[in-house]
Amino acid sequence: MTRQPVCLPRAGTAALIVASALQLVSGQQVAQQPAERAAPLLTISFAAVRGDGTPAADLRAEDVSIKIDGKAREIRSLQLVSMAGSHAEADMPSLPPPFGSNAVTTRGRNIQLIVDDESFVVGGEQMLRQSAERLLAAVSPIDRIALISIPHGGVSVAATTDRTRIRTALATLVGRGDSRQTGSDFACRSRLTLEALAHYLRGMRAPEAPSIIAFLTGGLAAPRRDAPAMMAPGMCELRLDAYREVGDAAGHARAQFYIVPAVEIMSTGSVLRENIAGVGATGSDNPVEGIEQLLGVTGGKLLNLGTGERSAFDRIVAETAAYYVAAIDPQRSDRGRAHALDVHVVKSGVELRGPKSITWAEADAHQGSAAAPSPREMLSTMAEFRDLPLRAAAYSSFEEAAGSIRVLAIAEPVDPAVKFSALAAALFDRDGKAAGGWVAQPADLERSSVIGAMTAPPGAYRLRVAAIDTTGRSGTADYNVDVEMAQTGTLKISSVLLGLSRGGSFVPRLQFTTEPVVIGYVEMSGAAPGAKVTATLELADGPNAPATLTAPLAIEAGASGRYVARGALPIGALPPGDYIVRAIVAHDEHPPTRVLRTLRKAVIAK
Repeated sequence: MTRQPVCLPRAGTAALIVASALQLVSGQQVAQQPAERAAPLLTISFAAVRGDGTPAADLRAEDVSIKIDGKAREIRSLQLVSMAGSHAEADMPSLPPPFGSNAVTTRGRNIQLIVDDESFVVGGEQMLRQSAERLLAAVSPIDRIALISIPHGGVSVAATTDRTRIRTALATLVGRGDSRQTGSDFACRSRLTLEALAHYLRGMRAPEAPSIIAFLTGGLAAPRRDAPAMMAPGMCELRLDAYREVGDAAGHARAQFYIVPAVEIMSTGSVLRENIAGVGATGSDNPVEGIEQLLGVTGGKLLNLGTGERSAFDRIVAETAAYYVAAIDPQRSDRGRAHALDVHVVKSGVELRGPKSITWAEADAHQGSAAAPSPREMLSTMAEFRDLPLRAAAYSSFEEAAGSIRVLAIAEPVDPAVKFSALAAALFDRDGKAAGGWVAQPADLERSSVIGAMTAPPGAYRLRVAAIDTTGRSGTADYNVDVEMAQTGTLKISSVLLGLSRGGSFVPRLQFTTEPVVIGYVEMSGAAPGAKVTATLELADGPNAPATLTAPLAIEAGASGRYVARGALPIGALPPGDYIVRAIVAHDEHPPTRVLRTLRKAVIAK
């Protein structure tokens, strides 16, 4: 379609229909907090994967059951959290995110490579190094990797994004095992390894996101007395409690546990075991038996090391691209000790990855019986709150006095049935200083999309929205926004808002599913009455891709020399995915400028 020039109407000569949702309140209003806020919910994280190693992304709360110490607990919310910048995303065209969401984390994975270097002899580390290179190539730049050797140390690199440090440490890693160890030696070494592993896991800060543990070992002994039945246990007794301690420590660390044999393990090992008198060799210990014990207490997965495109680390990276966070109500006895954890999913073809034990820290000043944090308190921290799934975005609206720009903040719950009881938003600059804020009033919270306004100088900011719903669940969402106005000639152009037409009014929307049409909404100011303006709306697969849909923008006059342009794009036949919406505007003889916005069409959850 050819763009046609449009003459701007004189201000006041045409009626401007704007949704009541855009009648914005001042950012100086006082917060209206609920009279009482519940204690914070407790969270449980786990991964759900299909047979090919890809995350199962369609679980709902009714598909999952959780038992703590054998007692069923109600799931208050279930949120799928995806890793931003994953390897899979790097292979796709990169479009700006249409909104921020607590369904995506930008913190990256925390992958711990723990090597039992006394379980294999010199030379066994070569295949390990080759496979680790696959890991370094597959992870995102924001993923952190740690490398340590146990039980006696020697190699220790704290979690880092510096791949060179990991490669340098890998080059120094060698097998320290003894090919002639006895059964007692085997048991002693296994016990020391388990103790070191439990100690390391307990020293980790308990995160919300899973800690990815890749434990590389050449085998572990099964529990044994190391003495004749009628005598006291020997010095190399290996008790079942040693394994249970690792299981509890894995629950403390929220460990998503993988065991990767550093060398090929035969079904029966070659470790010599003494007879009942302590002399001679009457059989052999199976190094797989101890691994099976460890898998049982940690909820882990055994993966063959492999090489090339089929290494264990490729599988680990694929399986950890997303995880679920389930929230449950706290009980008095939950905190401060380890609990048996049983997570079950009813969908077939789905395997769970997560610990068999969980420990929630003792309550502190803002936990336990204390109230959950308010929206203002959630704005003041970088912690992520996921009990309440929500989306948020920010848009440059128009220029105000002294060069500041009015910024619209829009938030909506992922579940349309959810109602907010409190919500606040703030803009933070590159130094983390608050540049503007806004608190929703009761009338704002009645709308499906909550909209507020604040002002900020041009620049790069992070928007944070914090909300509580009517059931007491808390959530935050962050979104990076460049506060600026596009310009052609004297005409200044806002960001593109996307939404729907409801009752003759424009209603903003951050995500679309089955809607047949999307409305593009653009504000303009600074052109003289009667100026010729070309305005077109386009939809394309990328910022510079050819347009697949084109529609004119109808321009209406508003107050104070401002104008609004709106156009409709049919999206009913589009497959799910991300697309670019371009508003192309030209003023008189000046070259056209364009404003871009990503449109996301999502699959309806069944």
